Amino acid sequence: MRIVILSRKGLYLSIMVLGLVLLGVSVRTMDWALPSIAKHPGTYYLVQTEEKVLALTFDDGPDPLFTGDVLDVLKEKNVKATFFVLGMNAQDNPELLKRISEEGHEIANHGYSHSYTPSKFVPELTRTDEVLNELLQKRTTYYRPPGGIISESVLAGVKEKGHTLTLWSIDSKDWQNPGPSRIIQNVVMNSFPGGIILLHDGGERREQTIRALGPIIDRLREQGYRFGTVSELRNFESVRPVQKSNPR
Repeated sequence: MRIVILSRKGLYLSIMVLGLVLLGVSVRTMDWALPSIAKHPGTYYLVQTEEKVLALTFDDGPDPLFTGDVLDVLKEKNVKATFFVLGMNAQDNPELLKRISEEGHEIANHGYSHSYTPSKFVPELTRTDEVLNELLQKRTTYYRPPGGIISESVLAGVKEKGHTLTLWSIDSKDWQNPGPSRIIQNVVMNSFPGGIILLHDGGERREQTIRALGPIIDRLREQGYRFGTVSELRNFESVRPVQKSNPR
């Protein structure tokens, strides 16, 4: 059975999970935090490791109102992250994009316009790669589809372009703007070794994310965690491919 979410990241999955359970489909608790119940081989969302390492990822920037503040916090805390940027925002904010790169963070591809139309994903991936290559003379490796929407055709197209489709396993739900304390709780309470954390530095108002970011880093460090980019995380072990849910 295949279900694909066609709306905003992190929409509640309770109804779909209940439906899968009633149909006898095995769903593991940890998977509930993923952007889609549909599981496709070749999609990555965590690393299998006992090392207490995590990757912070930021979507929808660069944003002139918020990305700079995010970078300031990361610099203060000496943490490197992966930024899944939109091509249109990169074009509009080239100096901010260069700052992300120059400060040692990883640049990844989030499409061009944040369109939720799957048929546009690969063309927008290509367009954004061209923008980033022009501005940074770099080629991206990782791609995250808007909304975490995945399908066999999207995966095939992304793979053909030489990218790794990368999702997340720890959703801060900062897109809900629930308040800094709730964002902190969502991340700290759900973190585990090898997890990939979803945050945002653009798209909407991100003051809450900025206020939550420092405490998130501090509290996780108190628990013994350290941070790296998605590429660095993968060095601990190959990123685990998402498994399809199989009826029993």
